[in-house]
Amino acid sequence: MFSRILVAVHSFADSDPALTLVQRMATAGQTEVQVLHLRERELSGYSWYSRETGDQASFVAEAAIFKLRMAGISAAGEVRYAIVDRVAEAILREAAEFEADLIVLGRPRRGELATRLLGSVTMRVLRRSSCPVLVSSRREPWREETTAAGARGSAS
Repeated sequence: MFSRILVAVHSFADSDPALTLVQRMATAGQTEVQVLHLRERELSGYSWYSRETGDQASFVAEAAIFKLRMAGISAAGEVRYAIVDRVAEAILREAAEFEADLIVLGRPRRGELATRLLGSVTMRVLRRSSCPVLVSSRREPWREETTAAGARGSAS
């Protein structure tokens, strides 16, 4: 269905739900996946600094690519710089350059109240994107099922 998917990953620990969505949406041999990790930069005083090293950023992108390739999906990736307040614009720019049919984002990091007060990357991408956007859920369904099953088992 989708021939070109862009997946934005923020960290290694939080990338599994987004990569699982990509695996479900992609068709082996027909879908190209572009993994994007943005190395966020901030201005402090008179100089720019990144919140992570180049090696850490490369690891996040390479781990996501590896997971997708092991699932039989054609994947490539990049690490790009983005200014902290311009992450959504960087994702949309990369999607336009890649000519993505679908954008997949990881779960939002902020809670609902903080999102309403401060905004979020997810909301900006959803509002400004010219292609469909999938956002992974905050909780994995399998964890809820396991917790519910454990509660029923212990009540017996």
